[in-house]
Amino acid sequence: MFNGRLRVISLAFILTAVFMMPVMSREINFKVLELDDVSTYKTDRITYQQIEYVIDPEEHQSVDTSIATLLLVKDKKMYMFKDGYDNPKIVEQNRVIKEMENRLISNTLWERQINGIPDYIRVTDRRVELMRKEVVPGQSEETIGKKFVEFYTKTRDSFIKKHVSIFKGLMINRKDSNLRVIRKPIPKKLNDNGPTKYSITASAQTPDGKIYFAQDADGDGITETLSVEMGDGFHWGFHSGPNILLIFRNKQENIKGLIGDLTKIAYEGSPEEEQIILKEFDKLDVEIPKLIDDLIIMDNESKRVIDSSK
Repeated sequence: MFNGRLRVISLAFILTAVFMMPVMSREINFKVLELDDVSTYKTDRITYQQIEYVIDPEEHQSVDTSIATLLLVKDKKMYMFKDGYDNPKIVEQNRVIKEMENRLISNTLWERQINGIPDYIRVTDRRVELMRKEVVPGQSEETIGKKFVEFYTKTRDSFIKKHVSIFKGLMINRKDSNLRVIRKPIPKKLNDNGPTKYSITASAQTPDGKIYFAQDADGDGITETLSVEMGDGFHWGFHSGPNILLIFRNKQENIKGLIGDLTKIAYEGSPEEEQIILKEFDKLDVEIPKLIDDLIIMDNESKRVIDSSK
């Protein structure tokens, strides 16, 4: 019986460790979101992925180096918007040509950058394609249509703002949200005599199991990575990454305005938390003098001496 309980405890510990390990990881596994690889269209869903970072230029020669994808799943229909989209077939053709001409330079194949205007839209119903719009090389992005651009921008920003608000709420309620903040010095080069910078990572968990993670990796005081994920089975392939929200190494000014202060607040505390503490001090200001009298009781002889000296 003892061995059985020990195995159960060990298994629980291992599962907890495995579950928490990705939360504070410095690197995040991901695959660029593709509609054909989405696990299910039967449950309504919104997910946003924004990638602007390449770990290994050679390894990521076949992966778009600046792309944002918004996916909406509703009533068994899927709506996918891509910003910074380069057609992989055209990219591959260019790669072959440049290799033959010995003109291939790392990461020059993916030409389009994220700019807030979708270059690609696809709509399916039960995986049957209903519409596809793509800005081909040489075409203006205006061909996508103003209605689609406005819808994309409004939905993306509302979605991010909602999750930022939830994360900040978890920070205010840090004792119940298992908020963890790690601040580490960033190693400097031998000839670097400047001040030491610190990377900050923060993670928290909602009651329904969503994991929130934010990171300032370069120590500039600005959060550039934000992810939200939940182990509910929704994905677009093995190691496809956070399945609700992933903003990885953000370079967009408007997105920085939404997520940029998250790690700073996690480490230093929020104005809301300060107000809560200040209210506690108003109460303590009244209660502490009485507590002092209750805890520090003068003996009769000392009291007699003090009274006689008055």
